[in-house]
Amino acid sequence: MAALVVCVGLSILSDWANHARLTRRNASEGSHMVSSLGIYILIVQGIAIIWGNDTKALRTGMDTTTRIGDLVVTGAQWITLGVSAALLFAYLLFLVCSNIGLRLRAMADNPVQFTILGYNIEGHRLLAFAISGFLAAVSSLLFSYDIGFDPQGGLDALLLAIVAVFIGGRDSFWGPVLAGILLGIVRAEVIWVFSARWQDTATFALLVLFLFIRPQGILGRKIRLEEQI
Repeated sequence: MAALVVCVGLSILSDWANHARLTRRNASEGSHMVSSLGIYILIVQGIAIIWGNDTKALRTGMDTTTRIGDLVVTGAQWITLGVSAALLFAYLLFLVCSNIGLRLRAMADNPVQFTILGYNIEGHRLLAFAISGFLAAVSSLLFSYDIGFDPQGGLDALLLAIVAVFIGGRDSFWGPVLAGILLGIVRAEVIWVFSARWQDTATFALLVLFLFIRPQGILGRKIRLEEQI
């Protein structure tokens, strides 16, 4: 619970102290990305100084396993699958069926018109960041319960998330989900056939392939030039 509260608080603070200020100054998306990476590096280094770089574990002892043919699935991985699927489904229902979810989608689609209609865009942005912090905290705890965690582990997850968004489609909900599953399968097959050293190469090779063949992503849509400006 403490991890959830801290992660949500840091996410809200990140928007209030960084992204909201950059938005008011009409900063580019690249500026948001670079400033986010800078904040991430500062937080990671602070954690490493206080608690060290050693891998930590959330559980002790052996985990249960389930064998399906040649596939071995641990109990922690079953928990991760179940909780992740439930969270994705609940979040989809929240976005589609609730009034707040409708407003969040409207803000993402056209923030200028959203403000003109009289909605408090800063409050809704804080809510969006709070939800993202909660989802990130839950996924991190599930991953840590499975194989442990260290301060440097977040960067790999961030890079994979960025690649999944580009491959799946930036304006799609299910696109990044499908892209994440595709990346997981590709990376696992690369490790199985070749070596773990080649999984990042395969990940970014897949990204380059999609940028050339289908830059809008798997479920993304082509937009007119005036919509991009």
